[in-house]
Amino acid sequence: MHLDWFQPARLAARLSHGGVPNREVAYLMLASLLFSSVIFYGAFTWANPPWTWLSLYEFVVVVAITVVGMGKCYEAAGADANPRFAADFSCLTFPVWLWTTVLIWSVYWGGVFAFRSGVFAAYRFDQMGLAKNLALIGGSFGWLWTFLALVFSQVVFFAWMARVLRVAAKKVEA
Repeated sequence: MHLDWFQPARLAARLSHGGVPNREVAYLMLASLLFSSVIFYGAFTWANPPWTWLSLYEFVVVVAITVVGMGKCYEAAGADANPRFAADFSCLTFPVWLWTTVLIWSVYWGGVFAFRSGVFAAYRFDQMGLAKNLALIGGSFGWLWTFLALVFSQVVFFAWMARVLRVAAKKVEA
């Protein structure tokens, strides 16, 4: 980590002279993802009260998936040998994140609708031990389902990104 990571003008000058190696670009991208997780995580989800042990656990899981996932993506893209890593990752992020979000959160909201409309009315979750345990530690089924959807979407995103980055890194053979 260089001090100019915190000084955009100096970092821009180093970039203009080609002084930022590919691995450092990946670290800057990881730092950006982690910072956005910290700042924009929304105390940490709408279904769980902020600043509980569960919200901290959820945050730690998201950070761990981000760190491991970004490392897997960097390696899949060819690591230091691929000078296009940042461009490839940036270009592929939109379509992968879009379809991951559409698919996973559609299933999530479909499940919420099914429960609210009474499709699963025969099940009384308030009588289950899991519901009681969740309530004791400050959570709910809403938190659990949101947590699972969030974790699954992150895992799918990074797995899918690694797969398409591997394809993008292949050299076009004449």
